[in-house]
Amino acid sequence: MNKLSPILALTLLTFLTNKFSAQNGNSNITNGDTNRETLIMRSGYKSTIETKGSAYLYTEYKKARIANNKALVDMRYNAYKDEIDIVNNGQNMAIYKRIEYSPIHIIDSDEYLYLLEYPFKGQKTIGYLFEVKKFAGFTIFMKISKGYEKGRYAQDSFDLDKENSYEDLPDIFYIQKSNGEILEMPNRKKKLIEIFPDKKDKIEKTIKDDKIDTQKLNVLSQIFNALS
Repeated sequence: MNKLSPILALTLLTFLTNKFSAQNGNSNITNGDTNRETLIMRSGYKSTIETKGSAYLYTEYKKARIANNKALVDMRYNAYKDEIDIVNNGQNMAIYKRIEYSPIHIIDSDEYLYLLEYPFKGQKTIGYLFEVKKFAGFTIFMKISKGYEKGRYAQDSFDLDKENSYEDLPDIFYIQKSNGEILEMPNRKKKLIEIFPDKKDKIEKTIKDDKIDTQKLNVLSQIFNALS
């Protein structure tokens, strides 16, 4: 009986092993549905999806004074989380939402943020509102916020990656009465008159439309004129 040489035997063994694997499939690869994202994750590749926009009102830090502190700090407002970030001893940190850290005065833009309790989506919440204008007996505030949409990988060669994105949400205006109560700016002229009955004639004359759209600058101007 002829014996195979060691080299020939090794070659034959390698051939048979590869043939068997091809017929039965590699045990490390599943036969389920796959797409680009699952293949990338299987290979251990980390996500590099880009992010559009910023969570911050101003991306750069601004000089600000917190409450009555004389020293200025570097701060920026996170409009997505509704937080104040400051630089403390070279480290970035969010300050506690405490009344003793309010108001916050952004120096170069002369803006004031107040920590207040106000109505939002049907319930009371505590957060930061920007002071817009003071009147005799009341103040108008504005809530500035951003939304976030998570991106995703393209699912096939005909698809495109979708970047993460921060988007500006519509500003919400509030009225703080002399007794401290905060009401959301109504969207109807009739409701505004109910809040300020003593200004009924001026409101009816100055505000042109029954529907109040505070996203329009000319409407805001009409409101300010009517309430002044």
